[in-house]
Amino acid sequence: MELSLSDILELPILAEARVLAGEDGLERKVSQVTVGEVPDIGDWLTGGELVLSTFFAVETTPEAQAEFVRKIIRSGASGLLVKPERFHKAVGAEMLDLGDRHDFPVIEVPAQVRWTHLIADISERIVGEHLEHIQRSQDIHRRLLEVVIEGGGWQSIADTAAGLLGRPVVVENAYFEELAFSLPEGFDPGRAAELDQLRRAGAGPQEDGAGEGGRFRRLPLRPGHEFPARVTVPVMVSRDVIGYVSGFEFRKRLNDLDLEALESVATVAAVEMSREAAALEAENRLRSDFVDDLLAGEFDVGPTMLERASYLGGDLSRGCLVLIADIDAFGDYVLKNELTEPEVQRIKNRYFGSVKQVVRAYHEQALLTPKSDNVIAFLPPAGDGGDKLATMARATALKILEACAELMPELTVSVGIGRFHADPLETGRAYREALTALQVNQRLGATGAIATFDDMGIYKLLLSALDEDPEEVRNFYEETIAGIRRYDEEHHTELVRTLEVYLANDRNVAATAAELYTHRHTVRYRLGRIADITGLDVSRSEDQEKLGFGLKAMRLLRC
Repeated sequence: MELSLSDILELPILAEARVLAGEDGLERKVSQVTVGEVPDIGDWLTGGELVLSTFFAVETTPEAQAEFVRKIIRSGASGLLVKPERFHKAVGAEMLDLGDRHDFPVIEVPAQVRWTHLIADISERIVGEHLEHIQRSQDIHRRLLEVVIEGGGWQSIADTAAGLLGRPVVVENAYFEELAFSLPEGFDPGRAAELDQLRRAGAGPQEDGAGEGGRFRRLPLRPGHEFPARVTVPVMVSRDVIGYVSGFEFRKRLNDLDLEALESVATVAAVEMSREAAALEAENRLRSDFVDDLLAGEFDVGPTMLERASYLGGDLSRGCLVLIADIDAFGDYVLKNELTEPEVQRIKNRYFGSVKQVVRAYHEQALLTPKSDNVIAFLPPAGDGGDKLATMARATALKILEACAELMPELTVSVGIGRFHADPLETGRAYREALTALQVNQRLGATGAIATFDDMGIYKLLLSALDEDPEEVRNFYEETIAGIRRYDEEHHTELVRTLEVYLANDRNVAATAAELYTHRHTVRYRLGRIADITGLDVSRSEDQEKLGFGLKAMRLLRC
């Protein structure tokens, strides 16, 4: 870490030095110190030097002095220490004006100070600072390496970072959801509440205050005030931002070494995030394979399935109820927004994490697995058996919808719930029931809804028939409802709507007329037209059943 001129002026040998000009440039960095007693000194400087001069080789005219200083400024030097008494009585006004205009410090040193002593003290300070920087940098790398080797989690990373910086540190994922937060030892507990508010206010995309080369971003947390501020370094893997590490400034900015430490922490966080992602991918693959084997009927012997489920963190020994949460029309959303595969996977991972958090809050021993844009949850019964499981499953589903609405406001999620089966060998059946409930609801055009298998009625039979022989279901629709729909389209009538309302009102003509805002004679006329078109008489029970099935087939076929 390079010293600034203000650091140099803290040396005892410069206790009586006076800043004559360019005071606003005292934070310029000093890389070395040199004596400049030749007229062409500017040609020999490389930048960052603190130049010492008595103006020995400079003509006494103000113009010559100014040109001497001008050359030094152009070379990129940090500042000028002068002893004017020996060869020049005073520093010229034009020289001082140059210093002020360019924020280039011109500092007068008492005549009794020897250049040799001054060079020795400044050089020792620069070298000492470099050695301290190297030692601390090595300590940073050593301590962070220990975190990696010992497999420390997020809290361990945050604790180590806070100890290195001596400042509060927060680690967040790509969505600014907090993974860990740590306070350094000795942090004023009276400021904890203030810090909690500030760190939440500072979370989120930061477009202003970019640091050097985009390495970090500095965000003041109070309008019009430099402090407090959040300094954030992105956690990156293959140019993708997968998280953030932030330190907080209260009275003093993070120095260069602090920023290096923060970047090293971000590197360790990238390793940890990559490790977690790889572990999650492997775990999800195993869970998905389990569901595939379950549906394929691979588990002929109960213990094999139970052992697999237990290995994956679920208890199916007392049976289960299955809940499936699905993102509605997710494929259309991906195409419409032209999402890349990494973006799709980030949404799915975040979605799975949210559903998992909700399910775990209600069912500690549930087995969860993502599958495409679904999350499948095998919910075991509580201690009182399966009596209350259906109620708990519906409450869980409601919480899932709420959480996902907050997480993904542009998308909706639907949930299908099967029945509880106490026999573990009926787990595959429990899954198929939940899937049937979900699919029926989606075929009926419902979104953001909860569907249970028990509520599906005849639809679950029709869906099964549709999967096995879709042509037969379509033929049945053609024999019952298709002709009425075509008549409605050609004559702009409402025969299908009238039939739906009539059957929903238990064949009550008066109630149907009231709901349709029409006369009873009109309802009877329409029912007669339906009979003419289909050959089915709504007054006969068998024909009513056929028409009712036809309407349900129409909805499933989305005609």
